[in-house]
Amino acid sequence: MPTPRPALLVAACGLVVLEALALAAAAVAGVVTLVRGAQAPAVAAFLVALALGAALLLASAARGLWSGRRWGRGPVLTAQVLLVVVSATAWSSGARVPGAVGLVLGLVVAATVLAPPVVAVTSRTGRDEPDRPA
Repeated sequence: MPTPRPALLVAACGLVVLEALALAAAAVAGVVTLVRGAQAPAVAAFLVALALGAALLLASAARGLWSGRRWGRGPVLTAQVLLVVVSATAWSSGARVPGAVGLVLGLVVAATVLAPPVVAVTSRTGRDEPDRPA
C-alpha cells in the first residue's frame, strides 16, 4: 500500500497548478490581444509563447513533485523566486493587491516545497525500480 502524500505536498502541487493555470490564462489573453491587432505583434507573440512555456514547465514540475521526483523542486523554486521579485516590484510601483498576492503565494509555495516532509517524499532521482534486497 503506498504511503499517503503529506498535506504540504498536496498544497504545494495545488498552488503550482493554480500558477500554471494563471499563466495559461495570460497566454489566452495574449492571443486575444494578437487577434485584435496588437501594436507590437512580435512582442505579444513572444509573451504568449513565454507564458505557455512557463505554464507547461510548472505543470510538469508539479506532476514530478506529485510523483516524488526531486527534479520538480528546481523549476518550482525558480518560479517562486521570480514571482516574489516581480511582485515586490509591483508592490513598490503602487499595485499593492497584486503585489501582496504574488508575494504571499511565492513565499507559501517555496516554504511548502522546502518543508522537510515534502523534501523527504520528493527525493527520488532515477526511474522507478522494484526494491531489491540489500
